[in-house]
Amino acid sequence: MRFVRIETFLGILAALSFFPAHAANASDDILLESFHDPSHHWQQMNDPVMGGRSTGTFIIDNGIGIFDGEVVDVPFLQAPGFIKVASRDHIAYPDVASCQALKLTLRSSVDYKGYRVSFGNAHPPHGKTFAYGFKSDLKVPKGNEFQEIEIPFTNFSDFWDDATGEQIKTCHDNPAYCPDVKTLHNMKTISIWAEGVAGKAHLEIESISASKCSENMNQS
Repeated sequence: MRFVRIETFLGILAALSFFPAHAANASDDILLESFHDPSHHWQQMNDPVMGGRSTGTFIIDNGIGIFDGEVVDVPFLQAPGFIKVASRDHIAYPDVASCQALKLTLRSSVDYKGYRVSFGNAHPPHGKTFAYGFKSDLKVPKGNEFQEIEIPFTNFSDFWDDATGEQIKTCHDNPAYCPDVKTLHNMKTISIWAEGVAGKAHLEIESISASKCSENMNQS
């Protein structure tokens, strides 16, 4: 059983806006990254496990982060691998403990079903060996126009399968797997994934923000 310190649990409740008085005032966004003027160094990584053969690239071009590649089966596992791009530096992210969701402004030119997003480096007891950070599915409909995709923090969990990317236990199953207040104070790293589904991926990303942030909580 995973135990949660009382200050961490209270922070989770506050950060995820379980308190209605705060939720009523939640409206502002906090910018985490803009590819028009990036604050972080972003690095592409492809699956190295068991002879993985997925390939991908990431470039920043004219204010857009372009994540492109193809996920293919890992021969030994006979299952799809992954590609991802992650921020890799020691620059702190803004405090988003007053916010309720992650918001990405992006578009996808292909109908790919395996996009995911993660942040932080949390690792639960008995978690999978290579599963670090809080991860959620990122559902992006194919289209030519940029759109805002908002994912509640309650959709993220740090208890996920490092072979598929799928959550084993959700935040709703157990608050112990919800994003903790320490991580929300500084996410340290954000990753965009194409994982667990074979096929071509192509994302164009303008920005990443935290949304529904409460001014009252920032002042408390």
